[in-house]
Amino acid sequence: MDKDKTYASGNTLQRCVSDCEKAVILHVLLKTNGDLSLAAELLGIKESSLKEKINLYAIDCAQFE
Repeated sequence: MDKDKTYASGNTLQRCVSDCEKAVILHVLLKTNGDLSLAAELLGIKESSLKEKINLYAIDCAQFE
């Protein structure tokens, strides 16, 4: 997906996948009280990748602390 576009742009499938990915990230951040390291481990991705996705989806991590 083009990094210059918002996550909701693109075709219907891309929007659905993005919405699902965001929901999973939010769920894991809630479960880990915003611990990015633990959240990334549970998601099976690098912490840097999680941070990119948090920025992409404009997730406010302060709400989980």
